[in-house]
Amino acid sequence: MKDMFQIAHISDPHLSRQHYREHIKSFKMLLRSILSDGADHIIISGDIVSTADEDDYYLAREILSNNQLLESSKLTIVPGNHDIFGGPHRAVDVFSFPQHIRSVDYSRHTELFQNAFAETFQGVTRLNETSLFPFIKTVGPFNIIGLNSIPPWSFRQNPLGTNGMLDDQQIDALQKLASFSNFADRTNIIVVHHHFNDLHQSDYEGGRLWTKIESNAMRMKKRKKIIRLFQSLNVRYVLHGHIHRNEIYDRSGILFANGAGAVCDDPVKFLKYNVLQYADGYCNIKIRQLPTPYQISNVTVALHRDHKPLTIPAFTCKPLRSFTIP
Repeated sequence: MKDMFQIAHISDPHLSRQHYREHIKSFKMLLRSILSDGADHIIISGDIVSTADEDDYYLAREILSNNQLLESSKLTIVPGNHDIFGGPHRAVDVFSFPQHIRSVDYSRHTELFQNAFAETFQGVTRLNETSLFPFIKTVGPFNIIGLNSIPPWSFRQNPLGTNGMLDDQQIDALQKLASFSNFADRTNIIVVHHHFNDLHQSDYEGGRLWTKIESNAMRMKKRKKIIRLFQSLNVRYVLHGHIHRNEIYDRSGILFANGAGAVCDDPVKFLKYNVLQYADGYCNIKIRQLPTPYQISNVTVALHRDHKPLTIPAFTCKPLRSFTIP
C-alpha cells in the first residue's frame, strides 16, 4: 500500500450541451487540475448530467475517457436525481416538470446510468443479488461503499424526484454488512448523492421559503436512522452532493463532505473540490479552491450552435463478484 493516497471528490457538474455548456468547460478544467495535483482516485457523487439525456451521458463518457478515467481503480460514480429524472432548466419548465416526472421510466434511466459508466463498476463487490447498489470497492487504504439514494417517483415520498431515500434492500444489505469484519482494517467511506445537514435561512436566497421547500422536497428521508447505521459500519467519511455548495460538517462523529459547489452555484464562485488524503497512517479532508472562477454562460451560443446528434453505444456490465455475508 502506498504511504500516501489522495481522493478527489466532486459532485453535481450538471453537464448539458443544451442548457449548461459553461459547465462542460469548467468540468474539463477542474479534472485537469485534479489530475495534475496527483489525485489517485476521483469520486463523483451524482448529477453528472443535468437532463438524463443519452447524448449528455455520451458527452460525460467522452470527457472522462479523454482523461483516462473510465476505470474502476480511478473513478467511482453514484447517481443523482438529475441523472435519473432530469430537471426543470427554464422558468416555464417549473410548471410542466411535475407532470413530466410521472412518465419517467425509472428502471430504464437507472440502467442507462449504470451502462454509461459500466467500466467504473467492474470488480466491485455487490451486496445485492438483484441490484448494483450498495457496492463496495477497495482503493488504496479505503473501502468505498456506493449507495443509490434516488427513489422512484411517488406522490407522497418523492413528488419532484428530488428527495433522497435508501430502499429496504440497501438498508438490509448494510445491516448485514455491519456484522461482517473483513473490511474493518481500512477506512470506510460512503458515497451517496443526498445531503444530511439542514439548510439555514441565511444560507440561501429565498430565506424561509427556500428552507421550507428543502425540508419537504429535497432532503434525505430517515437521516438519523441512516447515520446510526453508518456508525455501526465504522464509517468515517460520507461524500455527497445535491445542495450546490462545498462544505464539510460533522454528524455524530462522522465527517460529511459536500462537493456540489465544484463548478456552479456555490457562493464562492471558483472551481473547487474536496481532497481526502491519507499519509503515514492518518487521514484528513479539506476543500481545495482553484484560482479559476466558474465559466460564464453564453446562452446565445448554446441555443444556436448546430450539434451533431450523438447516440450512446451499448455497454453491458460484466458479472460482478457476489459478496458472501454470514
